[in-house]
Amino acid sequence: MTDSDIKIRPLRNSDIEAVMRLHRELGWNPAFMADGSTLRQRLQSLIIEESALLLVAEIDDHVIGYVHGEIIIYLLFAGREMMITEVFVREKARGKGVGKALVTAIENEAVKEKCFRISVLNSRERESYKRGFYPNMGYSEREQTATFVKRLDWG
Repeated sequence: MTDSDIKIRPLRNSDIEAVMRLHRELGWNPAFMADGSTLRQRLQSLIIEESALLLVAEIDDHVIGYVHGEIIIYLLFAGREMMITEVFVREKARGKGVGKALVTAIENEAVKEKCFRISVLNSRERESYKRGFYPNMGYSEREQTATFVKRLDWG
């Protein structure tokens, strides 16, 4: 597999089953494991969401990974930021430039969208964090910033 074999394009409705298989293969998020209706609905809504960007990587017409980014508009900063929330690559395709191609593609889209920066949500337990994937692509970790979350149970 070479970089030229990897095709990056927007997610289409016809890709949803492939992305769902990817989630199941990676064992990610048990809530999506049952019948898949939750993940299917989220993907369908994100395809048409203006602030969302979903790109897939394919080789020989097979989806092998995807990236999900969201444009956030800040009041106090210089405008728009692209936040990468997910990058998933099939295990057998890792280390072959697929993740790099996906991140590079979303960076290019962020420039087109006039974003002033791009950021990434990445858990310190993830393989990509441990092997320095993002620093190797020129990203720096914001050690002075803490990320806090609070779960909202609304039904």
